[in-house]
Amino acid sequence: MGGLAALSLAVAGGLVAAAPSASAEKEQRYIVVLKDGVVDAGTAAAAQRGSYGLSVSTVYRAAVSGYAATMTASVAARLAADPGVDFVTLAREFEEPPAPEPTTQMEPLWWLRIGGTASGDTDPDGEKDATGVNVAVIDSGIDGNHPDLNVRGGVDCSTGSPVEVDPTDDVGHGTFVAGVIGAKDNDEGVIGAAPGTPLWSVRVVNDAGVITEEMLICAIDWVTETRKDEDPKNDIEVANISIGGPGTETGDCGKGTDPMHYAICRSIKAGVVYAVAAGNSGQDIAGTVPATYDEVLTATAMADFDGKPDGLEAPVCGAEDWSAVGQLDDRPAFFSNYASESEDQAHTIAGPGVCVTSTAPGGYSVAHGTSFASPAVAGSVALCIGAGACEGSAKEVMSQFLDITAAYNEENREFGFEGDPLRPVDGQYYGYLTQIAQYGTE
Repeated sequence: MGGLAALSLAVAGGLVAAAPSASAEKEQRYIVVLKDGVVDAGTAAAAQRGSYGLSVSTVYRAAVSGYAATMTASVAARLAADPGVDFVTLAREFEEPPAPEPTTQMEPLWWLRIGGTASGDTDPDGEKDATGVNVAVIDSGIDGNHPDLNVRGGVDCSTGSPVEVDPTDDVGHGTFVAGVIGAKDNDEGVIGAAPGTPLWSVRVVNDAGVITEEMLICAIDWVTETRKDEDPKNDIEVANISIGGPGTETGDCGKGTDPMHYAICRSIKAGVVYAVAAGNSGQDIAGTVPATYDEVLTATAMADFDGKPDGLEAPVCGAEDWSAVGQLDDRPAFFSNYASESEDQAHTIAGPGVCVTSTAPGGYSVAHGTSFASPAVAGSVALCIGAGACEGSAKEVMSQFLDITAAYNEENREFGFEGDPLRPVDGQYYGYLTQIAQYGTE
């Protein structure tokens, strides 16, 4: 289940076209971002295909006005000078690295650790919705038939273009993420941070287990389009991306340099709040994207083994003893990335990422990683919006959410963990612990 917990990014990969000779230029995949004045991206892509001899694979119209295409480097250089083109970049590719070790069996404690309490008012029919806030899971898909999940629909972006599908998940990672966000309060299975919230599956992993930049931009573009179409019922307010890889912060929201950053910023402007995983390399998030982007909520992982904030429990999850890797209860997860630069600290927040129990295709499982701290944050944001405590633009919602989280931790000092801003680790900032205990009650 943790197989996609932190995904690495190969910046330079590309497809190689058949060449008539060894000296011929190789074709590679590129992302073309058009200038805002271009009326229709599809029309422009068709015209530029004819003018430059490139091959267009998909067109983006919502988060980004542009398209993905295959061409040689010399064609890309000429295309970048076209008066209708803003910038052209090589398309990046993502791969699955191994999950953090050790793995273990089920121990359902993370929900209690961030303030979950059993109300006794469960809904056996699964009709209850804690928020009414649509949340997108940009991942390997979601098991749409899982009885513990309120899956409303979704698309498959694994080809680089959105295709409406009945949501499925052959990998399991996205279904696990979905359960942390919104598993129903239905007296069975597990419960999510925002129980029963509507979930939308956006698949970005192809059958070979590959994740490309075209897929991710397709997903961001589709999520953004829901904010612009005529159907208010599908408006995505929160999106979770538990995917990441090597990269750095780019100025001006990536304009001219990073189309994925550019797309996320446009999507945020349209009204979507993004929660993303910090990564599992035990390194500064300044070298990881999208975690280092200032416009997203970046989730680090802390470890909890008893659902309580006392730090006294032995570091055992199921049959696995985490003391072998130096892990202690209520401490930062040994594998979690962290922030050090002030700009990154400003958007970093923590969630449980060790011994996390959630939904799996056809059942339930346990996994570890910042991939599963991020959806705890996404679910918390959905609760905040649903309670009316976070409102306004996506940027305003993110700011209010961070302020509320900080205030809760400061007023309840026993709630957090060794490594939060009240008990800092020198040079390693993990953020305040997200909470679901108190929204709209003050």
